[in-house]
Amino acid sequence: MSTTFAELHISAPLLDILRERKMETPTPVQMDAIPLILEGRDALIESPTGTGKTFAYLLPLLTKINMEKKDVQAIVLAPTHELVVQIAREAENLLPAYENAVVPIIGGVDVRRQVERLKKKPVLVVATPGRLLELIDQRKLKVHEVKTVVVDEADRMLDAGFGKPVQEVMKKTLRDTQRLLFSATIPSEVVQAAGVFTKEAAVIRSAALEGAAGVAHMYLVTDPRKKVDTLRRLLRLVNVRSSIVFVNQIEKVDEIVSKLNYHHLPCRFLHRDATKEERARTLQQFREGVFPVLITTDVSARGIDIPEVECIVHYDPASDADTYVHRSGRTGRMGRAGLVFSIISTQERFILQKFSKQTGLLIAEKFMTHGALEDPKPVRNSGPTVKSKDPKSASTKPSAPKSGNQAKRVHNKGGFGTK
Repeated sequence: MSTTFAELHISAPLLDILRERKMETPTPVQMDAIPLILEGRDALIESPTGTGKTFAYLLPLLTKINMEKKDVQAIVLAPTHELVVQIAREAENLLPAYENAVVPIIGGVDVRRQVERLKKKPVLVVATPGRLLELIDQRKLKVHEVKTVVVDEADRMLDAGFGKPVQEVMKKTLRDTQRLLFSATIPSEVVQAAGVFTKEAAVIRSAALEGAAGVAHMYLVTDPRKKVDTLRRLLRLVNVRSSIVFVNQIEKVDEIVSKLNYHHLPCRFLHRDATKEERARTLQQFREGVFPVLITTDVSARGIDIPEVECIVHYDPASDADTYVHRSGRTGRMGRAGLVFSIISTQERFILQKFSKQTGLLIAEKFMTHGALEDPKPVRNSGPTVKSKDPKSASTKPSAPKSGNQAKRVHNKGGFGTK
């Protein structure tokens, strides 16, 4: 019998909202995290991207918060403006009866407006760590009543760029404050870094969603000089509503954008130098389907949460296995099917072999012919499929992560559906 949110002791008003959304059964990470959070335990919680981590901490946080007590009782830290706004919006939607209960705090905007909102006594603050520290130091934000601090995307938040500000925020709160870290990957370095400010923290590694349609991981080998054309042909072949293409060097972007637009594949580049308004407009148009292809770098893509992205393309290889997982996790969210492709040169094949070994993912080699994706013929001697156990079945059963999920197929006519 499936566990329900009611059995996890989520508050009645939140249960009503979940029922309105037809959300009755918690995901694995929600079943793992909610009891721990309600107990007050510190925890590091790993779960694949798109499995419901935001509700895994918002539901118990809002269950524990005393809405009659007009003090900040919980803080959520996130690495980007977009993610802060998204989390705050989700929290507001869970508290429709309480105006001004949630305040997003981000840098690069008028601090006076944020101070004015804080004067309205929110119970939850969602923030980037730099601006939050600034307001605490100026005594515009009091944290003596904060009972819980959540760090979202913890692997990013404890790296060289964010690690110090996050630790400073922790020092400002009381010693008995509950500390929670969530991420798609919790490597040993994060566990070690979190040990400085957590106490007897549980380390939970939650499973992917059961019964999910799955994500198929594939790669294409091409001449580097033909890489843009390979991308164009691939996007035409899969013929999906929304794709995100990851690049490492922005110098390549103009050529990609120019060629895709020339061939009637409208696309935009999301870059770090864009203003907040430009980024917000680009992302909103992508969500609405105004253009089907978003091109971005890892830095610019942090915190983007667009649930229905159908295809991810690693135009340039990810820097490491964790980055590959984070990029790829932009598709297949909440159990949906998805496609992940890497476009590589022959010399880069070893990179995917390494990622496959480190992540346990099967990443199958494919080539495009006559409007279809097919397996390499053995006589071509093109090298082994990465971690393929049965090359004969790879074209019809591209495997997903170890969850046992079945993957989405790519059909000869160009679209794709659930097997």
